[in-house]
Amino acid sequence: MQKRISIIDLGSNTTRMIVMGYTPHHSFRLLDEVRESVRLAEGIGPDGRLKPSAMDRAVATMRLFHTLSHSERVQTIVPVATSAVREATNQAEFIARIAAEAGLAMRVLSAREEAYYGYLGVVNSIDLRDGFVIDIGGGSTQVSQVRGRGFLRWFSQPIGALRAMERFVHSDPISPKDFRALEAGIADYFAALDWLSVDQGPMLVGIGGTIRTLAEIDQKVHTYPLDRIHGYVLTRDRLEALIERLRGMNQRQREEVPGLRRDRADLILPGAVILAHLMRRGGFEALTVGGQGLREGIFYEHFLVGEQPPLFADMRSFSVQNLARIYNYEVLHAAKVRDLALSMFDQLRPLHNYGEWERTLLAYAATVHDIGLAVNYYDHHKHGAYLVLNSALQGFTHREIALIALLVQFHRKGDVSLGSLRELLHPDDEPRVSRLAALLRIAEYLERRKCQVVQDITVEIGDTIRMTARTVGDATVEIWDANRGARLFRKAYGRDVEIV
Repeated sequence: MQKRISIIDLGSNTTRMIVMGYTPHHSFRLLDEVRESVRLAEGIGPDGRLKPSAMDRAVATMRLFHTLSHSERVQTIVPVATSAVREATNQAEFIARIAAEAGLAMRVLSAREEAYYGYLGVVNSIDLRDGFVIDIGGGSTQVSQVRGRGFLRWFSQPIGALRAMERFVHSDPISPKDFRALEAGIADYFAALDWLSVDQGPMLVGIGGTIRTLAEIDQKVHTYPLDRIHGYVLTRDRLEALIERLRGMNQRQREEVPGLRRDRADLILPGAVILAHLMRRGGFEALTVGGQGLREGIFYEHFLVGEQPPLFADMRSFSVQNLARIYNYEVLHAAKVRDLALSMFDQLRPLHNYGEWERTLLAYAATVHDIGLAVNYYDHHKHGAYLVLNSALQGFTHREIALIALLVQFHRKGDVSLGSLRELLHPDDEPRVSRLAALLRIAEYLERRKCQVVQDITVEIGDTIRMTARTVGDATVEIWDANRGARLFRKAYGRDVEIV
């Protein structure tokens, strides 16, 4: 029986909730997501007390999210609070109000727990083995070091986009004096962080609303062809250029920037300066943006129940299987298409000279090649490609996702065309897609009736490629259809092919 859980993250700036449907260790999907700008940390003075107006906004939002959770028929609600509540001198009063007025028992995360759950969200969704995670929130910033996919250490400071704005920015547009104070103040907060270095781990991942927003702006500026933040690579040069652009804008001008929410227009520059400082400090030229963080990290404790730590052993393989299961794929058919395609791939190595990377992408594409049937039979190859491009495939680069989507798109018919995805790919990817799609197409037609009548295939390489099917029954239909679908093979490999 599928379970449902909602996870509510009451942050210093924004409150977010996700609703997940899942069967532990088998499959999951995001059912709902909602956010509200609460600004709980707004206006906190020297006494460290949350302001009554901010608490009122937070209580109203938590009550609303509680109601939404029940409408989604969730069995478990996990409400957590981070920096603003953790450091509030009137924390107990506020927690009591949430319980009494919103009906929720709030868990206040320590700084270490906040960093740890962010790490779990990242390492279960991005192929990060050795490197660092930066999480810039409204009230605090966490930096975590990852080694061998493990949580090695963490560093936290009570400075985020909202607090930096309130503390250092007193002009609009920001004055040179305020900008210098902002940069100097941020440098002071992270002066003790002496282990953030590209020499300690080559990959840097960034999470949190500030970093996602910076990525969205950068994508809009450069007309990025994929509507996907998770896995996007933001370079330091482009971040620095964006900071220079934002410096010269006032609040109203920033509100008109494509990709920037109006409720973040006053926070985006301080948040960007924090990120740029940390990238410079560590010597990183680029950052991979993560779309999953604290909320998803908490979810993985429930999904991977019993695992310590709750990490996927093979995140990429699981992610592909999860996508296939969501769309009710035909397990035996997909497995046979995969096995036939890989058999041809292995025997044709002298012609294509591809390695394990291409072989794995072909296997993944074969697993999900028919998921577009969940939309409609007609054009299901196109529907499937769309689902791959717009799904939550985890652990893949944008280039890899584009390649898998193209293999799915051309597994049935047509000549390969990269279209708008060309920008994500390398110059040699077009022949790569053609050669791999040709194998996937023949494998699909050798499974025409989805009855596994063709068990395997033997390939003889000559001026004409001869493929001999090993069958367990009459495979006349499959042989006929495979020969009809071999035109792409002839074009991709430059040789005739005969399938018997």
